[in-house]
Amino acid sequence: MIMARDPIPFHQIAAFEAAARNLGFSRAAQELNVQQPAVSRQVAALEEYLGAALFLRTKPRLTLTAEGEALLKAAANGFDALRAGLREVRAMRQTQALVVNAAIGFTSYYLLPRLGEFQSMHPDIRVQVVTRDQNPDFDPGQSDIVVTFGSDGPPGMTARRIVEEEMLAICAPDYLGSRAPLALEALAQEKLLHMSSAEHAGDWKRFFHDSGLVPPEPQEFERFNSFMVYLHAIQNGNGVGIGWRHLVERMIEAGSLALACSHSHNSGRGYFCSVTPRAEGRREAEEFLQWISGGAAGP
Repeated sequence: MIMARDPIPFHQIAAFEAAARNLGFSRAAQELNVQQPAVSRQVAALEEYLGAALFLRTKPRLTLTAEGEALLKAAANGFDALRAGLREVRAMRQTQALVVNAAIGFTSYYLLPRLGEFQSMHPDIRVQVVTRDQNPDFDPGQSDIVVTFGSDGPPGMTARRIVEEEMLAICAPDYLGSRAPLALEALAQEKLLHMSSAEHAGDWKRFFHDSGLVPPEPQEFERFNSFMVYLHAIQNGNGVGIGWRHLVERMIEAGSLALACSHSHNSGRGYFCSVTPRAEGRREAEEFLQWISGGAAGP
């Protein structure tokens, strides 16, 4: 007796179903891209498993027995159901939104102003953007694409650099008045605002590195753990902060921010776009990766 949880001999059933439809082992072998004896062996093994003959070995064509007729009907229905399920799953993958996880600053000032270009190029791809405030705070199991900042992308993921970090000293347009732009020595004496996250806590030291100047350690009220709050503090005239050219250049051009110093610093770090394991091989993810690491690099 075949129990409900007994393993199903799929290869044997596939060989039988092809032979039954074609009423011949040779045509079934051609369809399955195997040798004819392999089909004969699979059918014989299935007959032994069932304890029943499925074919009469008549010529020029095989003849199905009553048991064979019953199994063919069941196998055909089963394969039809499997094909329908495969089509449904494939359709689900094609209609699922591409989930892009990125920091809120990068999303607001780099990704969103450019995303319309990608959607014009790929109207069939729906993009869902999920934002975070701190760099490590993402779950690769809930995203298809992650954008991170650092020296490289997350380990174990296919990653490409989007832009290289170029650090600028920025302030409110009227913060320095006629004193702008400042020399580095004068800038070091200004009230410098800092990000407190691990990847940005040393940004002012990096900015001044080549000059030999050492910025003073920040007071607690000069530290910010949110980029958006940090940016608003700069725009409100609370002090001079670090900006990243690809994120703030449009605000500088629009006059909502100003350069406090003409000096800039390239750290070798940057923003990276990575495909998470769950989206590996997915066409939409590859299209987005190609676009953002190439076509979206301009202002």
